[in-house]
Amino acid sequence: MKEIHVQLRMFLFGGFVAVLLMLSINYTNSRLGTWPPFEILPMRSDQCNNMSVGEVTVAKKHDEDPLADILEKAAMEDKTVIMTQVNAAWSAPNSLLDFFLEGFHVGEGIEHLLSHLVIVAVDPASFERCKTLHPYCYFMKTDGNYTTEKVYMSKDYLDLLWERNAFQLRILKLGYNFLFSDVDILWLRNPFRHIALTSHFAFASDFFYGDEDSIERSTPNGGFMYVKSSNKTIEFFKNWHTERPNWPDQHEQYVLNRIKVEYVKRFKVRMQFITTMYTGGFCEMSKDITKVCTVHANCCVGINTKLNDLKIILEDWKKYISLPSWADEKKKFQFRNQGICLHPEKGKE
Repeated sequence: MKEIHVQLRMFLFGGFVAVLLMLSINYTNSRLGTWPPFEILPMRSDQCNNMSVGEVTVAKKHDEDPLADILEKAAMEDKTVIMTQVNAAWSAPNSLLDFFLEGFHVGEGIEHLLSHLVIVAVDPASFERCKTLHPYCYFMKTDGNYTTEKVYMSKDYLDLLWERNAFQLRILKLGYNFLFSDVDILWLRNPFRHIALTSHFAFASDFFYGDEDSIERSTPNGGFMYVKSSNKTIEFFKNWHTERPNWPDQHEQYVLNRIKVEYVKRFKVRMQFITTMYTGGFCEMSKDITKVCTVHANCCVGINTKLNDLKIILEDWKKYISLPSWADEKKKFQFRNQGICLHPEKGKE
């Protein structure tokens, strides 16, 4: 009988403790505002991919735009990235993208810059091709179809350039500086060494008129453009982009050349124009192969034409770097300046 009384007291005591514990939990929940008990139901796959919490939608990371992640991985310590843009025609095997990448491999001490290069593809074919060649590829979704080569100054050509302009603004808004390079530019040395720390913008020019700060005379080439991210440059870009309706039949470079003097004063930015000795091109070739950093296939229309003459430049460069430093031939070496677009008669217009 005594054992039964002990067991009964223990049972009643246990029940009393359980009741106290439940009351305590309910009180704590009411004080802290925690979620009430709920039934766990199986979630559909479409719910998993797009879960809402109040007014905030949380998407799975792989569904988000990967641009910020790519920029973070590719950026230099000062948040600078190198960018180029390709379509299916420019990125096809043995086309401009292959020449562009080869320049970094055979150039003088610039192969490491590839780790800071972001290749922007404007169609699925170029995006897939890019992924076979380079780790940092971004698919820029556009309103048009830019797979094939576009005729110079056609509507598609102009639309692509203005969409590129809007994309560059996105880069600045994300807090990254960029050096944009057309894919028809051959990199041979590091051009960053010739961009002033005080420059908000730095451009290559088709022709150089002797003064890197001459805004009035110099003509910026948007195919080789460095921009430092800041409130000033973001506002500059925003306003530049809104100018398009005023020049509906012109590309963004033409418009920039028209507004540059006013905008430099309005937004208080420094615009640098790099001498063609460092950033030359087919319009005006560098006359010093010991200093040239980039060669642009400008003043030249058509992929095959550009490829023909870029091949000449690349062959000359490979021959130059193969010569011993003491050789007289190396000291006197110059690019041939003979091709379809390359010819010595070109001069300032």
